[in-house]
Formats: sequence, C-alpha cells, structure tokens
Amino acid sequence: MKRFNIEVLIGTLVLLLACALLLSACGASRGTSGQDSEPAVETEGQAVEEAAAGVPETPPVIKRVVGLEPLEILQVESGPKSVELMPGGQRIFVNDLYAHKVFIFNALDYGLEKTVALSDEPVEADFTEEGRLAWVSLYNSGKVVVVDTEAGEVVGEVATGAMPKEVTVSPDSRWVYVSNWNSNTVTVIDAARREAVKQLPMYGTPRGICFSPEGDRAYICVMGGNTLAEVDVDGGHEIIRQIPCGTNPRHVVTSPGGETLYVSNNVAGTITVVDRLAGSIAAVIPVGNKPRTIAITPDGGTLFVCNYDDGTVGSVDLRELVQTFTISVFRPIGMAVSAEGDRLFVSQYAPPQVAVFKIVTE
Repeated sequence: MKRFNIEVLIGTLVLLLACALLLSACGASRGTSGQDSEPAVETEGQAVEEAAAGVPETPPVIKRVVGLEPLEILQVESGPKSVELMPGGQRIFVNDLYAHKVFIFNALDYGLEKTVALSDEPVEADFTEEGRLAWVSLYNSGKVVVVDTEAGEVVGEVATGAMPKEVTVSPDSRWVYVSNWNSNTVTVIDAARREAVKQLPMYGTPRGICFSPEGDRAYICVMGGNTLAEVDVDGGHEIIRQIPCGTNPRHVVTSPGGETLYVSNNVAGTITVVDRLAGSIAAVIPVGNKPRTIAITPDGGTLFVCNYDDGTVGSVDLRELVQTFTISVFRPIGMAVSAEGDRLFVSQYAPPQVAVFKIVTE
C-alpha cells in the first residue's frame, strides 16, 4: 500500500512537473511569436502610419535658375512659329509657318526624324494618343489637320473658324480646343470622333488656351480684351465667368498644382499672376516688350518668356515675382521646357531655327 502510494505520488509529481514545463514553454512561445509578436507587428505598422500621417509630403525642390547656356541649333527652313515637346519628351515638334511643313526632331541627339509637308501655314499643335497624333492649326485654311507622327502624313482634318491659331488638348485627350483669330470663336472638337461639336463665341479675339489639371475648366485669353474666359468643360463648354488678367492677354499656362494661372500681356509688357479659384489678379510682373509665348518649369519655380520686340528671352523667378535676367535671342516666338526641366527650346523667326539651351540652376 505504501509502495503504491509512493509510486502514485512520484507519478503525480512527474506529471505536474511536465505540465509546468509545458505551460512555461507555451508562455515563452506566446511571448515571442504569439500575443506579444502580433501586437508588435501591429504597433510597428501603426507607428509607420502615424509617422506618415504626421509628416507632410515632401514638396518638389524649386531650383533657382541663374543662366541659359547654348547647347544646340536645330535648322528648319523658313519661319518656325512654334515648338512643342511631344508626350514622353523624346521628340520635338516644330511648326514651320512659311515653309508649310512640320519638322520632328529627336530630343536626345537632335537628329531630324520626320518632315511632313502641309497644304498651308502651320501655327500651333497639340497631341493625342500619347503623341501618335498631332493636331495642327492651318493659318489660312479654317481647319486643323491630324498628322500621324509615326507615319509622317496627314490622316484627317476638322473645320474650325477663320484663321485658327492656338490648339490645346484636354488632359484626358477627349477635347481639342482651337482659338479662331478672325471669327472670334473657339472650336470645340471631339477628338475620338474628329468632329467639331461647338463654336464658342468670344467677345474679342481669342488666343492662348490652357486647361485646369483636372480638365474640368478651360481658360482662354481674350487677346482683343482684358480677361480670361473660364469655360465649364463638363457643363456643355459654356463660359461661366470672365477673369481679369490685364490688357491684351496672349498666352496662358498653369502652375503644376493648378492653383495659379500666368498670363503674358502683349501690349503692357507684363506677366499677370492670377489666382485661378478666386478669379482675381494676385500680382503683375514687368518683363520685356511684347511678351508672347511663355513656358513654366516642372517645379513651378521659373517662367520663361519670349520678349519679342526686345529680342530677348527672360527668366522670371516665380517666388520673388521678378524677371531676374534676359539673354539675347533674335525674334523669339515660341518655346517649350523639357519634362526634366533641364533644357529650354526657343523657336526663332530669323534665322529660321530652334535654339536649345541648358537651364543652369544653383
């Protein structure tokens, strides 16, 4: 009986010891990979989320432009009216007004890729289908033509008003707006159908056009007046207000975020800074005589301007709101900035060429 009790007692002790060891192991396991580890992962994730929520997105670094250095000359034939960087930034599109041609250059090695003959004088262009199609206004023909930039040929046309000039494609590539100099209208084209859907009347001569980044609004320079016509794109292409912007506005561009519009005033020799949402003038920047085409850097820090009558290209610091320097460029008429913000392309009536400059920053 005693032996049995001793054996039972020993067995019970062994069993209790084993259970204790097992419970201890389970507790340790939970401490490293169970209850403690899972909250640790959640806590780490929450910490990352909280840190991200507490730290604002890093704004783009705005570089101060201190100079323009000549890089290359692209030769064309006679009177290049405008120069555009095609989508992707790999090709340069030049409308040679008096030669009745467009020239397409490689933006990396500056080699000539295509020459497309047209029936009339090309003024401005914009692009759909990621640059495959170019919409080009023809000065005397009352139409835009559609150029296949890969095939190097005209593949369509759409009637506009009299003497079409500016051509601007909406951010979603659905609409093409064309300002008609002699009929005081803007033609609205359905890009997919290649069909004009509206002739939008202006109270004066229309010229420059830009869209808001969202594409819900368009802004048209009434060069025969002193306003930007704001158009509700989604609301049937209706003018909803006239925004003051200075006398004789020629060209308009938007800041990268879309909150500000910059307008060149051809007669006044100024750049007007417009608060887009408020619809009011925020500042006026003196530049040169007869400022025409303008172009903004991708970081939104600098605006370049063709001071046509001065024969200069000006650099405007948009933080200080002042033209900081100019360089001599004979008869500058059109310009574009590379997507990287490192080069400026300027078309010149005479000599007939496109000058390429390195944008020098601090």
